[in-house]
Parts: sequence; C-alpha cells; structure tokens
Amino acid sequence: MRKLLLATLLMIPAAVVSAEDGVHAVNAVAGVAPPAADETTKPQAEAKPAIDCTGKLGVSRVAEVDTTGGGDYGEQYPPTKLLEKGEVVITFDDGPHPTFTREILAALAEQCTKATFFQVGQMIKSFPEISKEVQAAGHTVGTHTWSHKNMGAVSLDRAKSQIESAINIAEATLPDGVAPFFRFPYLSDPKRVRDYLASRHIAVMGIDADSFDWRNRSPDKVFKNIFSALDKSGGGIMLFHDIHPQTVKVIPEVLAELKARGYKVVHLVPKARVETVAVAEPEPMRNPLRRSTKHRRAVKR
Repeated sequence: MRKLLLATLLMIPAAVVSAEDGVHAVNAVAGVAPPAADETTKPQAEAKPAIDCTGKLGVSRVAEVDTTGGGDYGEQYPPTKLLEKGEVVITFDDGPHPTFTREILAALAEQCTKATFFQVGQMIKSFPEISKEVQAAGHTVGTHTWSHKNMGAVSLDRAKSQIESAINIAEATLPDGVAPFFRFPYLSDPKRVRDYLASRHIAVMGIDADSFDWRNRSPDKVFKNIFSALDKSGGGIMLFHDIHPQTVKVIPEVLAELKARGYKVVHLVPKARVETVAVAEPEPMRNPLRRSTKHRRAVKR
C-alpha cells in the first residue's frame, strides 16, 4: 500500500504539467496568447543616459518657416525677416557622407544643437541610412539638387528634373519627409528657377557667412573664415559642407566659439511638407563620393 501511495503521488506533478501543456496547445491553435510573464522577469532595455546640456550651445528658439509662395533668405537677397541680430542658423551642404556626416552629428549632439542639412539626391540614394540618421537626430533636411548641377548652366526643364528628383528620393527615404527648403549649388540662382521654386512653395536658403571649407584644407583657416564673416554680418545663415575632413575637425571648435561669443542658434523647421512631382530621374553620377571631394572649382555668386 505504501508503494502504491508513493507511486500515485509521484504521478501528480506530471499530470499537472501535461494538463497545462494541453491548455497552452489549445490556446495556440485558437489564437489565444499565453499568459503574460511576470514583469519582474522580463529583460529591461538599458535606458540611455540623459545628455547634460548645461553650459552647452543648445538651441535658442525654433523658427517655423512658412514657404507659401516661396521665399528667399540670405545676404544675396532683399532682406526678409528671419533672424534677429546675433542669431545664427547652422547649415551643411552636399551630404550625406558615410563617414563625415556621422562625425558632425556627434559634434552637434555634444553641444545639444541643431542644424539644417541640404542633401544631394544622388547622395541620399547612395547612403539612405545616413540621411535617416540626420533626421532621426532632430535636424532639418532640405535638398540641393540631384547631382549638384549648376542651375545657371542648364535648361529650365533640366533644372526641374534636378530639383524634383532630389525631393522624390528624399521623400521616399525619410520617415518624416523633406522640408521645402532648397539651396542652389554654387549659389547660382537664375530667376527662372527661383520663380519655379516659388510656384512650388519651396524657399531658397542662401547664406550670410561662408566658411569656404570647400577650398581650405586647414581647419584654422575655416575657423577664421566663418567668424570673420559672422563678425561682419552680426549673425545669419552659416555655410559648411559635411563631406570634408577639415570641416569635421573644426566643427567642435566652431560650436564652442559660437557659445563663447554669445551667438544664439535658431533651428529652422517648415510649416508644411513639400509636395512631390513625378519626373524622370537624371543620369546618376559615376562616383558621388569622388564628385563631392572635388566640390566647387569656381563659385558663381
């Protein structure tokens, strides 16, 4: 009798487990989720450490730009109210670059500040993940044509193709779409193309302070160029390129100096997204990275 009782007791746990397994199997077939695990047993994702922005450059304000009917900004255009004295907008052209753009994003994050990136369509197509990282970091993305063509040297139809193709690839790539902000390559801005952009409710973003990082390999010279221009203009839209190693080297120093001199960063955002227009994509560049490192041979202002 003792042996029989012991055998019976040993069989009970197995029967319980078998019954539970049977219930779970039935639930699985019926599409019923299994019981939730105890929250204390779930692995917890590591929380990212909060960035301490105390004493950093930061962003003084966010400016929403209404591009209805276009708009032209920068020293080469009639004054349009965008910034106050001592305010700056940080901008980068020609990316995204697979190495340098990420390093610049890290420098901006270190100073808790934001910029606007005018990206080339072919570069977005070549490095879509980098383009997404720019937007994911909270920066504004505008366009800079498909393959950096001089808009003053092509027909209006070709100019439209360059503009719209860049917008289309950006819209297809970026989760939050692209801003209706455009910068002319070489700052070559024929009126016929500016009129077209205005009809598309796209603002032209010129510049007030040029770093000339595209023609100076010395970070010290780039630093002097940008602050000489800022001291003259009292602020404004700053121009850099996120495709040059000298820019990567100097940007942390530039951001720290902006803070030291009391300049205030304004982050530009659009009031509305740009609408897309179907066009045939232009012929691709043979090597977009090679083109980007050979940037401006001549500047048409």
